[in-house]
Amino acid sequence: MSDKTIKVLLAKKKIDVHGRGTKLIARELRDAGMEVVYFRFGTVDDIVNAAVQEDVDVVAVSIMTSGQLHIAENLILKLKAMDMHDVLVIFGGTIPPVDFEPMEKMGVHRIFPAGLPGGVVADYIRENVGKLDLS
Repeated sequence: MSDKTIKVLLAKKKIDVHGRGTKLIARELRDAGMEVVYFRFGTVDDIVNAAVQEDVDVVAVSIMTSGQLHIAENLILKLKAMDMHDVLVIFGGTIPPVDFEPMEKMGVHRIFPAGLPGGVVADYIRENVGKLDLS
């Protein structure tokens, strides 16, 4: 990646009202020099539209309730349909480890369990933006 500031869309699904973890990650990513677009309570279509409009490098979805498999599948398909093959897609939150492999097979690049320090997420983003795609 060049010296361009990495732009991250940090999103939560429509009915997921948690906030502490996403606000903490947003702050830690900003402290790591990234631009964070904090998008609360969106549908998959809303998230994809925001990703396109904001021209982000990363789509990061926080899940604390359920539905991660359905959301991941739809998100990946819709990002591909919008020709956003070069966007890094990550998920985090209370996602059961049994869902990690199916989500990765769908095209999610990495799943971060709840409670990880934001620096781990920032390091992963820095190391992988521009290197992975959804093809």
